[in-house]
Amino acid sequence: MSGSSNGTPGTSGYLVSDLVGLALEQLGVGVGGMNMDPQGLASGVMHLNMMLAQWQRRRWLVPNLVDMAFPSTGTSVYYIGPGGDLDTPVRPDKIEGAYARLLNGAPLSEQGEFAPTDFAAADFATPVNGLDAGVQPIDYALEIIQSYEDYAGLGLKALRSWPNYAFYNPVFPMGEFYPWPIPTGAIWEFHVLFKQPLQTDLSLTSPINLPPEYWDAIMWCLAARLAPSYGQEASPTVTALAKSSLGTIRASNTQIPTLGMPSILTPISNPFYWPGLEIQKL
Repeated sequence: MSGSSNGTPGTSGYLVSDLVGLALEQLGVGVGGMNMDPQGLASGVMHLNMMLAQWQRRRWLVPNLVDMAFPSTGTSVYYIGPGGDLDTPVRPDKIEGAYARLLNGAPLSEQGEFAPTDFAAADFATPVNGLDAGVQPIDYALEIIQSYEDYAGLGLKALRSWPNYAFYNPVFPMGEFYPWPIPTGAIWEFHVLFKQPLQTDLSLTSPINLPPEYWDAIMWCLAARLAPSYGQEASPTVTALAKSSLGTIRASNTQIPTLGMPSILTPISNPFYWPGLEIQKL
C-alpha cells in the first residue's frame, strides 16, 4: 500500500485525498457537520495539480536535479522533450548546468538519467600486459549562454571545434539545445542538469511521492489557494504556516554554486594555471 486514507502516511506518503481533505478542514469544510462535496474535492485536486506545476518552475521547490545524457551526432541543435534526442516526459523550462564528455574510448552512458555505476571500473579497465591501462572519460563544463540574444550575437555559429558553451531555448513542446562550438559525433556525449518534473497528473487516490516536509507545505498552501472558492480570505494563521513550511523546503533544497573567477583573469598562459582553475573559490 503506497498511501493512506485514514490520516496516516503509507510507504510513499499521504494520498492526495488526505491532504486535500486537511486543506479544506482549515477552511471549516468537513468539520462541524459540514460535508465535503465531490465537486469540492475535485476542485481541490485540480488546484493541487496547478500548484505543483507552478512549483515545478522554482528551483528551490524541486527536491531533485537530474543529470541526463545523450550522444553527440555532430549536429548543431538537439531536442529535449517527449520523443526528442533526449526523451523526457516534459521539456525542461531551463538548463541548470551542462557538460560535454569526451568519451576517450569509454562506452556511452545509458540513455536517460546518469547513474554513479557509469563509473564502474569494469566499464573502463582494459588491462595491457597485466597493467590496468583502462580508458577514462573526461568531462568539460559548458558555460550556459543565458539568452537567445546572446546566442544570436555569435558570429560563427557553424564553428566546429571543442565545445565550450551551450544555449538552451525552451521551445514548447520540445526544447532546443545548441552546443558551441559544434563537436564531432561519436566521441562526445552531452550531459544536461535540470529540475526533475513533479507530479502534475494526480487524482484523489494518488500517493504524494515527495519528501515528508512537502506534506505540510502542500496542505497549508492548498488551503490558502482554495479559500477564495469558499468566499474566504486565507487567515493569518494559514498564511503564516504556508510561508513557514515553504521556508523549510527552501532551506532544505537551496544549493549555492561555488563563486568563480572569470576565465580572462586566469589565462592558460599563466604558469600556475590548471584546467578548472577558473571555477575555483576566490
